Amino acid sequence: MSLDRRLREALQRSSVVVDPDVGRNLATVRRRTRRLVIRQRVTGALLAAAMVVVVVVAGPWVLDLIGSQRETPAARPSPAALVGTYQVDLTGANGRLAARGLAGSWTLALNGDGSILWNAPPGAGVTEGLPRDTYQVTGAQLVTNLFQPNLCRGSGVGSYSWTRSDGTLTLVAVSDGCELRRTILTSAPWRTV
Repeated sequence: MSLDRRLREALQRSSVVVDPDVGRNLATVRRRTRRLVIRQRVTGALLAAAMVVVVVVAGPWVLDLIGSQRETPAARPSPAALVGTYQVDLTGANGRLAARGLAGSWTLALNGDGSILWNAPPGAGVTEGLPRDTYQVTGAQLVTNLFQPNLCRGSGVGSYSWTRSDGTLTLVAVSDGCELRRTILTSAPWRTV
């Protein structure tokens, strides 16, 4: 018997042992594929729902933040009557300030180029950031983005009427969405330093 013939017979005997049940195996493959497709669709739907929730929850905050960046007043020279350095002691001004560690002596320097430099009470944990806070004066109205990068994030600009007499600067809120800025600026008159 030739080698070729022996190999053919051996392969034929082996193939008889391996008798695949194509119908059953095909059904198993289809079932697994169906489960995989369902799992992928459910995962996709859950991810889409999670994205919608993130957009609904974080969307307004992001829009406020973007809108407040556009509302930053342009740095324009201010009237010479307002340029100067001022100080106020807010030690007992407001319980909210004390709760945030912001009660104490504050200093503001209103510069002629429209920029504001400020110092919070020692230990307040807030410092000036960049870009610099600015203000703009039109007549007896002052518009500012003071504290916007930290204490007033997302609240836009504040508008105040101002008067200056006998070495003091008094600010009265016209409109401001930031309660902390409103409290710091209007709780007491600012003394010229």
